[in-house]
Amino acid sequence: MQRAQMMRLSDQIARIIFLSCAVLIVAVIVGVFYFVGSRAFLVFTSPGGASFKDFFTGTTWDPAANLNDEPSYGAWGLIVGSLIITFFSVLIATPLSFGMALFMTEVTPRWLSRILQPLLEIFTGMPSVVLGFLGLIVLAPFLGKLTSTLGYGYAAAILVLVIMILPTITSISIDAIRAVPNSVREASLALGSTKWQMMSKAVIPAAASSLATAVVLGMARAIGETLAVAMVLGGHAAPEKIFSLQAFFTPTTNITKAILEDFGETSGVAQDAYWTLAFLLLVISFLFICISRYLASRSVYK
Repeated sequence: MQRAQMMRLSDQIARIIFLSCAVLIVAVIVGVFYFVGSRAFLVFTSPGGASFKDFFTGTTWDPAANLNDEPSYGAWGLIVGSLIITFFSVLIATPLSFGMALFMTEVTPRWLSRILQPLLEIFTGMPSVVLGFLGLIVLAPFLGKLTSTLGYGYAAAILVLVIMILPTITSISIDAIRAVPNSVREASLALGSTKWQMMSKAVIPAAASSLATAVVLGMARAIGETLAVAMVLGGHAAPEKIFSLQAFFTPTTNITKAILEDFGETSGVAQDAYWTLAFLLLVISFLFICISRYLASRSVYK
């Protein structure tokens, strides 16, 4: 009797601890959104600040008036720059990651997989500053020789991010594919599918929700990466023709680079503008999560 009471008491204590942890996590997330959001809208209401339209449609970003007599709050170029870098890096890294994950789970011998898996995990934890330094010393000069430019710009940042997010997406994709029951593979092969058809028509759809989560995590790292991207962008303003091929090989900037370089040097309304950029990153990350949930809802296997 006493032992049963002790077990019930321990269960209640465990529930309270787990509930407290869950509430704490939610409170921290809500607190971050509230704190950043409360500062994000001051630039639109403070004297000398920006209008909502000018902030999201202007292309000149100079809140501290370092280049002009009047401050400029046009963040359109920064926003588009971050979206371009994220979109193309994920677009390139996703098929490569899925292919590598399928190779390591469905094709490669077990002994080779045991060798490649630790190497992949080590590469996942590589510091971003190291990759940024390699991009600055090796990649940017190489692109400069190919294109007769300085080598800085969106193209260099995209390639650096591909290298950075490739191990992340691949590691999660491997776990997702391994979690697919063997009965799915056996049923597909029993119906006469080739090994490639089994992987593309059965395994990948079965792991679609988890694979979508892997892509979202890759997006989250890409959109928020700062140091490595800042090292290879090499500019302080967005290109005039931001959607042209030339813009990919022109020194430029994005949201994270602007925050990194100028946030600590500003105050007042100018600093509020950088809080707005930070809030935009939170909103974009939230949209990525919404997209992942939509993709998960369309999974073939429920």
